[in-house]
Amino acid sequence: MNNREVKRRISSVKETVKIYRAMYSISVARMIKCRAALPIAERFYHTSGDLLSRLTDRQMDFFRERGHRTAFIVIGGDKGLCGDYNEKIALYAASLLRAAEEKYLFTVGSVTRDMISKYGFAPDVEFLHSADNPSPEAAFSMAADLINLYEEGMLDEVRLVYSDVVDNRPVPVSERILPFLGTSEAFRDETEPLRETPTEGAVRRSLYTYLASALYRALILASLAEHLSRVRAMPQATENAEKMIAELTAKYNKIRQESITRALQDVGSFTDE
Repeated sequence: MNNREVKRRISSVKETVKIYRAMYSISVARMIKCRAALPIAERFYHTSGDLLSRLTDRQMDFFRERGHRTAFIVIGGDKGLCGDYNEKIALYAASLLRAAEEKYLFTVGSVTRDMISKYGFAPDVEFLHSADNPSPEAAFSMAADLINLYEEGMLDEVRLVYSDVVDNRPVPVSERILPFLGTSEAFRDETEPLRETPTEGAVRRSLYTYLASALYRALILASLAEHLSRVRAMPQATENAEKMIAELTAKYNKIRQESITRALQDVGSFTDE
């Protein structure tokens, strides 16, 4: 490697360091945004689940066990440079997919999609542009698609696969959202049945809201986990890149010094002649 190549390499690594620092700053800002949005998403999820638990009409398919066709909605990231975040969720999802009898794979996040593909699972449906910036609108759109597929008899069960944040660390989890069999015991104890039997339309709207709330909460938690992983990974990546710059700079100086020495030797040889 000559001096010009070393200099070009140093310049390239310096640009990479700039990218690392920019991604760190962006992830810090988005992590703060996700933490602020999470209590609202949690409240939305629990309130809609509470309402659905109070419905007395349990004869609809949404509330009953039926076949074994399971849709796995795997929520990961659209970008890398976040440690092993995407790899862990892909590996966890692959283990669930292998254990399922009949399965359909829905993915959120292009990087996670690519990693799951390496385990031999191709997505049947891709929800694009939902992982990077979670929104209620995206969650409601996804919920509408799931209800339509469920009513058409193409799905019997829907599971979310995403990363929760436990003790400030991402942990892959799985949660079933269809069929709906009620909220947690602690939550159900506080509920009272409705005085009037709800219409089928009211039940469907309540289920639609519940599914959207579950999806939105999972999207927020997954985004928080991704940015938390990136905030942890970027300082180490930046440090490694700066060490590489120091090593390349030392190599550049050595090659330059050797070049100067050879030039002086050539001048000395010419003078002697």
